[in-house]
Amino acid sequence: MRRTKFRFIWFIIALVLLAVIFLRARQTNDKVLKSNLYKEWTQQFLVTKGDTAYIKTTNDETKDVVLSEAQGYGMLISVEAAEEGLASKSQFNHLYHYYLSHRDGSSQLMSWRQIISGQKETSQKSNATDGDLYIAYALIRAANLWNDEEYKKQAKRLLADILAYNYNSTQEVLTVGNWATKDSKYYNLVRTSDVLPEQFSSFYELSGDERWLTIKDNMLDKLTLVSQKVKTGLVPDFIWLEDDNVKIASSNDVANEFDGSYSYNACRLPYNLAHSKDAKSQQVLGKMMTFFMSKNHVYAGYDLAGHALTKQNAGSFSAPLLYAGSQNTDYQKLVEENRYIFMTKLSEQSYYDATLVTLVALETL
Repeated sequence: MRRTKFRFIWFIIALVLLAVIFLRARQTNDKVLKSNLYKEWTQQFLVTKGDTAYIKTTNDETKDVVLSEAQGYGMLISVEAAEEGLASKSQFNHLYHYYLSHRDGSSQLMSWRQIISGQKETSQKSNATDGDLYIAYALIRAANLWNDEEYKKQAKRLLADILAYNYNSTQEVLTVGNWATKDSKYYNLVRTSDVLPEQFSSFYELSGDERWLTIKDNMLDKLTLVSQKVKTGLVPDFIWLEDDNVKIASSNDVANEFDGSYSYNACRLPYNLAHSKDAKSQQVLGKMMTFFMSKNHVYAGYDLAGHALTKQNAGSFSAPLLYAGSQNTDYQKLVEENRYIFMTKLSEQSYYDATLVTLVALETL
């Protein structure tokens, strides 16, 4: 009996040791994956010129196209990488200086697009709200990481101009850009991926301006209305505000035939909402995640009835769902099914896919 007891004890010890070894191997492997993905992403999309750097969004050999959205993501990825010891403050500053040198007019908003061909550069004279939201949030994160007051002051200036130029004071929500003025039909248009509850809370904490909390509540309310209208819980790229109601955008209302579908804007929502633990965010997210839990594959777009728009996969759809799944064990299936995106080479054709995969890898691995 004593010999059997000792054998059992040694068996348990062996199991524990194997579990420890497996856990350490998994952690080491995850660190390597994270490092490799970040390195691959910078090699493909980060362009440094002098004391500035930008994120190119195309592989056109004759020109580079830079978007404020890409610059915001690049700055945020740089902070995330720095927290992991993979990037430096100097690298963040290069991206920061590019933003500073490409502000729209006399505002702190970034010009939403630049086209760079050789020594020639043209800038679009308007902004896109999402790009400036990401830039402001990256500055806040950088200020906290490096205890830098300059970043904090610039974030405050930028947030003030977002409210000055990108705020619908009637509906108390954000517009899609400073071009969607009060006399424009686009004043009541909302890009659903601009709903960033965690970021809005951080903007309030920095600025003390309670409008950010109002924006958070109101924009989440609009998402909730859409979610309630749709059995799947899927949310479209764009919605129109009509007094206390919402209308789902129709095909080609704004950008393309998928304006009223769960497409390349709305696909970011699981990532956006999963960062926030408030009840409204979790309610909208939960209904959406239930839909995806019922599927065997994640495809690159759906109509709101839940029919796939394509049989193609895309990291920009899988990565946000993987992140959301990593925050709740009820959705572990989506983590396991989509983890393959970290094991494959980043897309060379889609900056967007590669960027969302890299961002999620830095936050979850």
